[in-house]
Amino acid sequence: MRRRTKILIQAALCATALTLPISGAAEEKKTSPSAAQPAFTVFDAPALSRMLSVVFSSLGAGRFEDAEQGMREIIGRYPDQPQNYYLLATILSTRNNIKGSLEALSLAIDKGFGNAGMLQKDPNLKAARADPAFQELAEKIIQKQATAPRGDGHRTAPSPLRDGTALVSLDNTLWVPRFHILLSRFDVDRQEPRSAKVQIGNSPVTEQLNVWFQQGKAAGNSGDLYDNRDRQHSTLWPDDYPQLSFIRYGEEAMRSSIDYGLNDVILYNAVTFGNSSTAITMGPFWRSQARLGLTQPSGIGKLFLQYIRNHLYIYPAVTDYGETHGDVLTANTPYVIISDGKSGSDLPFLNAIASILAAFRPDVKDYLKAQNLIAPTVQMIFRAGQKPVHGAEDYLTYTAHPPVFSSLNIDLFKMIEIAQNLEIPNIPPMVELEVIGESEPRKGIDDFSSFRAETLHDTPGAITRAIRSTAYGKAITISAEKTKMPEGQTLTYHWVVLRGDAEIITISPKNETGSIVEITVPWHDPFYAPERPDIKSSRVEIGAFVHNGHHYSAPAFINFLFPANQRREYNANNQIVLIDHNDPAIQSRYADPQIFVRRNWKDEYRYDIDGNLLGWRRSIGGSSEEFTRDGARISERDAYGRPVVAEIMRYAVAKDSEGLPVMEPQGTNQFLQYGYMDATDRIGSSRPK
Repeated sequence: MRRRTKILIQAALCATALTLPISGAAEEKKTSPSAAQPAFTVFDAPALSRMLSVVFSSLGAGRFEDAEQGMREIIGRYPDQPQNYYLLATILSTRNNIKGSLEALSLAIDKGFGNAGMLQKDPNLKAARADPAFQELAEKIIQKQATAPRGDGHRTAPSPLRDGTALVSLDNTLWVPRFHILLSRFDVDRQEPRSAKVQIGNSPVTEQLNVWFQQGKAAGNSGDLYDNRDRQHSTLWPDDYPQLSFIRYGEEAMRSSIDYGLNDVILYNAVTFGNSSTAITMGPFWRSQARLGLTQPSGIGKLFLQYIRNHLYIYPAVTDYGETHGDVLTANTPYVIISDGKSGSDLPFLNAIASILAAFRPDVKDYLKAQNLIAPTVQMIFRAGQKPVHGAEDYLTYTAHPPVFSSLNIDLFKMIEIAQNLEIPNIPPMVELEVIGESEPRKGIDDFSSFRAETLHDTPGAITRAIRSTAYGKAITISAEKTKMPEGQTLTYHWVVLRGDAEIITISPKNETGSIVEITVPWHDPFYAPERPDIKSSRVEIGAFVHNGHHYSAPAFINFLFPANQRREYNANNQIVLIDHNDPAIQSRYADPQIFVRRNWKDEYRYDIDGNLLGWRRSIGGSSEEFTRDGARISERDAYGRPVVAEIMRYAVAKDSEGLPVMEPQGTNQFLQYGYMDATDRIGSSRPK
């Protein structure tokens, strides 16, 4: 089954890549969409890609019925895309629905599918190929190719920036299949300043930036793009920043809503910063846009892609950080800036980013753009420029790197001075991390969520683990050796505890330079946030920095996210003795339901005198059950009270009345048989019954 689903997914991805429109609008077919169904354009590609990813996830889990239903929903939304019918055909063929598969293939060909070779080689169509009607479909492709009219030859090209506006349209936007993202291009290299002033106003920062620019010392904002993604709800204004170019979305782009909310859909070929003063406020999966990006599939990859393509966005924390729920963010990352507060709290940060970008010397800014170091360098300056940060003793602490920033700590003049004084030989590199080993939970013993891995993020600037194991500590070995060494620089490596109990966390160098370390983090109950002691957090953070003899780099983060909605007790040997999910004292604690599925039971663990795990008692409601050390539910015991037969368990996810996921233990009707050497043997051995 696993091999079959893997082949199916590979073929599906291939079909998608071959037929998804790369640019502009889809070529008009004889069966044009109705007035109620606008023609598919490149701006619909992100939404289609997201829907297909859900289908592929269902295929990967062997849920073919869900995959079929998902494809039918996609066809209902995008009825003129040939690959959708082709993918449906492969799923139906795999399910031995030959008639349905052939009908879907015929529609795929009618809509424009023309890869006869793939039709003959796709292993998922093996059952359909056995039908005599299949060959007629292959011949149909050949006939259509022989008589098909030539396409309109639509190609995209960079668009000019006109009067401070960067228009996103079909003419300059294409789909990049490798990264599942749009790319809109502008002719920024020949952009001349439209104004002799960087900013309009009377503040000392504005006046200094204008003087530097007029003296040729500062680059200004010509060629920089500002992307407002809340439809001018909380925005900068062109009159205040006459050199900036403001992104505007054309009719087709706005119809597909790619202009709104979290930016996980589009990149630009220019320095870009932006914001969306919005959040998901309704339903059980409420969250800030930043947390949305950290929890949705491929979200972290899109944020990292922005980071290394000179993009930086600001999102308000809203209720993800504050008195009501505490700090419930998934991770700390250098990829975005999160502002403390709600709508409008991002405005001072937008001004800070625009000012830092303007303050760079022209040669420095050109270098940063060419090396894709704009975002890491802006992050370094923004953090070093916080009011409470006075040197390395502060920069290498939580003071400079909170998960959420207060506008009260922005020292803007300090920031632009750091930017203006930066020289090319002194620019630090971007820290690049890699996991080279880690401890793993034992399925069914340390962990009951085999369908959910501990790994949330594995990117060079942010590594995150959700702690699901009952083991006392999590160990992970991290390397920073992929960090690029700039010519003429010597790097030193620095690993610091930014959040969590530094007294019990260990960071052990594994080589002479300290570029590789093993980090061990024991269990953490919710603790007070160091930067804000009135709220609690359940996330441990380790910061990774390099120093090049002149500056510390922007941080990379290793995050350990602990489940706040359970109470644990460990014995003197650091062995788990209790996990309680129903303790009234923890009922008000929030744990992200997209990461931690709720469990409605209490487990009490038993050990022999030598410390060997014997099993545990589980209390659910008013009843209890006993489990072996293997996680099997005991059904028979011998005269000594030892288990002799136990049922293997599985853990499924259901939904409660509010739509929240909840874990359900289920028997499998498969059993283990236990045998013992003698009457004193309390451990025994097991085998399938």
